[in-house]
Amino acid sequence: RSTILDRPVFERLLFAQCWEDPQLDAEALEVRPDHVVFSVTSGGCNTLSLAARGPAKIFAVDLNATQNYLLELKIAGLRTLNHVEYLELLGARASSFRKDLYHTVRGALSPMARAYWDTQLRAIENGVLRSGRYERYLGACRRMLQVIEGPKTLEALFDANSLDAQRRFYDETWDTRVWRWFFRMFFSRPVLGMGGLDPQCFTYVNGVKSFGEHFRKLARHALVDLPVRENYFLAQICLGRYLDEQAVPPYLRAENFEVLRAAADRIEILTGEIGTILRDLPANSVDRFNFSNVFEWVPQETFENMLRETYRVATPGGRLCYRNLLVRRKHPESMNDLFAPQEELAARLLWKDRSFVYSHFEIAEVKSKGQEGQRGQGGQG
Repeated sequence: RSTILDRPVFERLLFAQCWEDPQLDAEALEVRPDHVVFSVTSGGCNTLSLAARGPAKIFAVDLNATQNYLLELKIAGLRTLNHVEYLELLGARASSFRKDLYHTVRGALSPMARAYWDTQLRAIENGVLRSGRYERYLGACRRMLQVIEGPKTLEALFDANSLDAQRRFYDETWDTRVWRWFFRMFFSRPVLGMGGLDPQCFTYVNGVKSFGEHFRKLARHALVDLPVRENYFLAQICLGRYLDEQAVPPYLRAENFEVLRAAADRIEILTGEIGTILRDLPANSVDRFNFSNVFEWVPQETFENMLRETYRVATPGGRLCYRNLLVRRKHPESMNDLFAPQEELAARLLWKDRSFVYSHFEIAEVKSKGQEGQRGQGGQG
């Protein structure tokens, strides 16, 4: 167990949104209606986006109870509001009635989640999607960008109608000395640790000389090589809003609303350490695993132990995916008899990653387990 996980930052709302592209999870995991899914909660967006694919069951897991309270709020909104009201409650649409909408969904929350959100009415009024520590950090980034680039330049970024136009805009207008200095400073190790995450989250980082320069190169890829109008991550960072109601995470799209309402009862929210929760699950019982980037926050030994538990819990042919932000985590060669890495698919998906901050995307398939590879068989390991 990592002492990082005892930091106060994990007792508050760290992420109000998932800053991970759900399209990568969708293509990596290929969730089907008969699947059982294990997904790190975080901001709840990617877990709900997987739920929109109609699996039989989803375990939403997080060490931080506050992150699970956020997911409860998003699920309660699905159950009690219409789609327009849902967008208003969360802050994806302008609204003067968020307090009233909260009181509509309040009764659908668990007592502990209700007690938490009753103390967060200002966050409700401002729009929940802006209320996390990381979102406030990006809000400060946006305010500085408005000074450095200018509001008109931030808007003009999304006017480009081709990749060639984006590259010209970046080279001729955006990529100034001030921009490069600002990015290296704002996303440096001390500033990111002080405002966005926590200094102890970087305990296992090794070999990254400049956080700011590392992230600036990744940001350039998103600004130059991927269509910006489709990138709702960039819109949130630069404009503080979505461009429109089509360029949003899958769980917010109108066509998925009723599907998610029907899926809400199939989501089981669990609070605790992932390793502990995995140990409590039966062998051969879960088909798909979305681990976010949790592995780089724990020691290598803990990472490998969690992978062994994942193998025990997984069905044969099951799949897992996870991300590396700054710490390289990849299953060791000693586990090649357990997992088959899907390196070509992972690299192809990472290139398309609209969230752009991750260095690596890992996908692995669970190898055959022989006769024990039947769902529900086996012990606790």
